[in-house]
Amino acid sequence: MRDDSERWDAADPNGYVHAANGITLVPAAVSRQTLLSGSRVLTQTEQSIASWPDIVADESYALSIRRDRVLLVNGPAVAEGWHEDSCQAVSDASDAYAVLDMSGEKSLEVLKRGAELNLNIPSKSTARIVFGLGVFLYRYDAENRFRIHVASGYAEALVISLKGAIAAA
Repeated sequence: MRDDSERWDAADPNGYVHAANGITLVPAAVSRQTLLSGSRVLTQTEQSIASWPDIVADESYALSIRRDRVLLVNGPAVAEGWHEDSCQAVSDASDAYAVLDMSGEKSLEVLKRGAELNLNIPSKSTARIVFGLGVFLYRYDAENRFRIHVASGYAEALVISLKGAIAAA
């Protein structure tokens, strides 16, 4: 098999730092991300489960992704694999998603340049399409601070789109 890894540079999260027009974009400090999948996962998860447009204030929490899947953020370590007792599959997703924090008075306006978002229309899921990319989006610690989880391979594309939207704000 051909190795093309030398054809491009590895993503550099330090390049994700951006501040302009009163908006700040930085990588978020998240220690662990764990996917839990199972038909009863929403009722079995001990952490508070965030949905859209909730404001998450806890250090450890869960994101509702769909009715049979949650993403635990900074949750306790859980052994990977199938758990017969809870009928759940557990997967470490710590490297699967890059996590960004965007804050500022116009942060929602910036996000609306790449997504159809309305704080007045609640949803059980934090899954959204932003600039054509699937993300998990929610407010974190404040009304104007958004946390975005995006597949690691698409993080650079999202950052480039966000930087362009921030410049236009």
